[in-house]
Amino acid sequence: MTQRPAAETSTQAPHCKCCLFSVSAPTCSLLPHPTTTLCQGQALSRLSESWSLLEADAADSRFSSWTVALKKCLYSSLGHETALYEAPCLPALLPRFRYQDPAFLKALHAAVQLLYLPESPVCAGLLPLPTVHTLLTQHSLFLPTLLKSEEDDPDRTVKEALVDLVSGVVRLCPAVCDSSHFAVLLGAYGASLSVLDQKILLLLRTYEQSGLSLTSFRVLLWGPAAVEHHKTCRSLGKSLWQQPSVGDVLRLLDRDRMMKTILHFPQNRRLLPPEDAQDPLFRDSSTTDLDGLYDPCFLLHLFSELTRPEFVVDCRKFLDSNALGLTFAALSSYDPQMRAAAYSVLAAYYAHVEGARFREQPQVLYLLDVVRGGVRTPNMRLTFTLALFIAKAALQVLKPEDHMYLKINKFLLSHEHLNVNKVPGFYQFFYSSDFQHSTERKWLFGLLRQGIRDRHCFLLCARRGVFHVLLSFFHSPLCDQAAQNWVLEILQSAARDARSAYELLRDYSLLTWALHTLESSRFLETQLLSNIIGLLHRLWVTNLGDKGMEPGSQPLGPPGSQEPPKLLALHLVNEFLYVLTTLVKHLRPGLAPTHLASFFGALDSVLRYRATVVQAFKDMGRFTVNEAVLSTKDALVFLHKWSLLEGDVALQEALRAAAEKSHSKELLNMLKENKPAVSARARGLRGRKRRPGEAEEPAETAAPDLQASSLETCRGFLRSILTHWGPVFPSPDPTQDPGDQASPQSRATGPVYSITSLVVSWVLRSAAELPLSRTEAAGLFRWLQSYILPQPPLVDDLVKDSAVKSNIFKLYSRLWSTEGLGDPEQSVACLLNTVMLKLVAALSPSGTPLPPEVETLRLSSLDSKEEATRASAAFLLSLYIKDIWLGAPRPDTLATHVQMVCDAAGDTPSGDQEAVVRLCKDITTLPRRRVPCRPGPRSSGHFPRKARQ
Repeated sequence: MTQRPAAETSTQAPHCKCCLFSVSAPTCSLLPHPTTTLCQGQALSRLSESWSLLEADAADSRFSSWTVALKKCLYSSLGHETALYEAPCLPALLPRFRYQDPAFLKALHAAVQLLYLPESPVCAGLLPLPTVHTLLTQHSLFLPTLLKSEEDDPDRTVKEALVDLVSGVVRLCPAVCDSSHFAVLLGAYGASLSVLDQKILLLLRTYEQSGLSLTSFRVLLWGPAAVEHHKTCRSLGKSLWQQPSVGDVLRLLDRDRMMKTILHFPQNRRLLPPEDAQDPLFRDSSTTDLDGLYDPCFLLHLFSELTRPEFVVDCRKFLDSNALGLTFAALSSYDPQMRAAAYSVLAAYYAHVEGARFREQPQVLYLLDVVRGGVRTPNMRLTFTLALFIAKAALQVLKPEDHMYLKINKFLLSHEHLNVNKVPGFYQFFYSSDFQHSTERKWLFGLLRQGIRDRHCFLLCARRGVFHVLLSFFHSPLCDQAAQNWVLEILQSAARDARSAYELLRDYSLLTWALHTLESSRFLETQLLSNIIGLLHRLWVTNLGDKGMEPGSQPLGPPGSQEPPKLLALHLVNEFLYVLTTLVKHLRPGLAPTHLASFFGALDSVLRYRATVVQAFKDMGRFTVNEAVLSTKDALVFLHKWSLLEGDVALQEALRAAAEKSHSKELLNMLKENKPAVSARARGLRGRKRRPGEAEEPAETAAPDLQASSLETCRGFLRSILTHWGPVFPSPDPTQDPGDQASPQSRATGPVYSITSLVVSWVLRSAAELPLSRTEAAGLFRWLQSYILPQPPLVDDLVKDSAVKSNIFKLYSRLWSTEGLGDPEQSVACLLNTVMLKLVAALSPSGTPLPPEVETLRLSSLDSKEEATRASAAFLLSLYIKDIWLGAPRPDTLATHVQMVCDAAGDTPSGDQEAVVRLCKDITTLPRRRVPCRPGPRSSGHFPRKARQ
């Protein structure tokens, strides 16, 4: 049954008023014209008709455009002649097929927030907010949408949009709050840190601020358990209703999820949201999966109610469910109110434990006494390392069969109070002489890996000499591979803080330690190598911070000051560079794509930042040495390793041919030494010696999980890395007779020229495959201009290669097309044209000058003070370059374009002419001249005579 008759009835309503709104230009044809003014009855009729049509086809594409138009209307000009329909149409805005559309709900939420403001001129004539709230909550789809489980709705965007809409109505009209809503809201709540659950918790807080209380729900249930409990109460009545016990509530807690919440406790989470916060939602960039964590704000409130004196608490269940561990972890929170709530729960739990009777009662009571003895000041904050130790010690009480049960209890009994200035049990467990000392050391390493979260934890470990012990133990024969990985993970955790990461480099010489690890081992296991890459990447990124900005965009300090930018020390950057280049020889196809991307990304960042520092030193007049950072051997190693990672057999053969062509035994040995090493137990058939001429094993068989997207990312990093290599070409001996010197053709066959040609060919091929950013294109062409173009033999050899020519043209065309840079920056455009003109000159006979027209365009693109003139000259110059590069005997595209511009301009006065018109007319007035563009047919006069008149 359609809704069209109801719409017709609404148009005949006797209370039709004069027009209050007119609709601003939506894109949907269902809405009236922007200049059309509708009275209330006409608006209702038109809107009801539109929604009836949309209901007929729930997937109508016109609905999305209507929603976009609605949002634009809302934020356009509320309060004057263009606004939205009057809000009595809100019943029509709740059709069945659109109630579960998140875009529609978000648009309706925006409409309510704007139209119902007290200062809104149309607020008085709108539908009352209690009626709007009733329309939302009494809808047939309200409960199914709000109570849908996470398995049925993993996206949860509809539920989140519906909660936002209800919350907006409740904030604007607190009178709609009713205690009967608590059961529904608790049924939809999941007690997690997800955005949806945080919004529901804020909505419950809004209800409490409106004067309602959760006293009747003191022992709170949430999720499906709350729904079932409410249904039972409704069916059996209050006479048979019994309040759920504390054990029923604790059984809702998932032990593994509670432990995950303890390990990733949100230390910056506030117990109560700030009143003046624009966005009260909690977000933590260090934790990716907030949905998998419980919300300590809700749980601490819950625990404070469960541990009230009038309740009977199952103290052992409270301990076994990790509720006590979470309360201990809350003592490391940065929020004083969160810590105060945790101390309050511990005090109440202590009273319950004193009167409880269970087997572990004396140990739990003593643990609480030890913790209480270590708290010296009111509401004292514990470091997360200590809090995690206490939480793990409490959980260990329930595991008497475990070896650490006896050790931890022995440690606790030897201390009257907890020393907050020490890492608990570090020396006792690390230097244990027990037969199961490896178990104790493993437990201790787990505590340090998971317990170092911030600078306070780092300082606690540094004061006790923990890092000195770990770094020394790493190279000990007693340290197995698993322990080495744990040490690296501990160092990664300590390097999260910027000051801590810098102190690791300054006080512990961590880069020198890592270099010794790389050089002392011929083969590193995959997991160990991955952890070393992760550690170096974490150290570099943390120390770099916000200093790794593009040149020219870095702030120079306070406004008006002449202070130089804050830069990392050059020797520190050089140390990073040396360690990373040393690590290259250990790369192999077995590494995970994420670790490969981390390595290449860190090395590229180091090289770019080093160039920034060197340029800054030059601008300040400082003396710098060793500007060349990569050697020819480094470039060959990079390409050789990449050929193994990508499985590029052709590149492997080209590298081997370049080494053989140079007759350099050192290069050949280097290529053989840098084959991917394998451990002895992994050799088998793969360890056999390759036959002569047999290519190395491609990366697809060695690393099938290496994804194409990761390869593309690594390829871009490697291309940028190679552009920092400056090849050193041999210069002719000045004492040698000119007649005896080698010809350019013979020099081009030298080892350096062959290797450089190979590197340039690979760089251009990789650049032509995917679009480049403006910065990448500028760096690539600047490298060609600085190191390649000054070598005519090398340029001649490159332009003779058809593949290289094709890649250059593809790259140049993409940079000038809409797919690439569009209209590139003038500095980048001039750089591209300058490099391409020199390459074009290599196609022509030696000594051939540029045509006067082209020379005029080149000078205009470089010297003109007007930006429009420079841009036009650069564009016209690109037309000439493309024609000549493709082998055209004359630049017909440029000539045709100039003719069209001149014809279109006609007799326009010179003062009103655009820059491109002036350029075209200037170059047509130049004298004719025969221009040899390239070996082949010559042409005289490229530009039409008609335009010169």
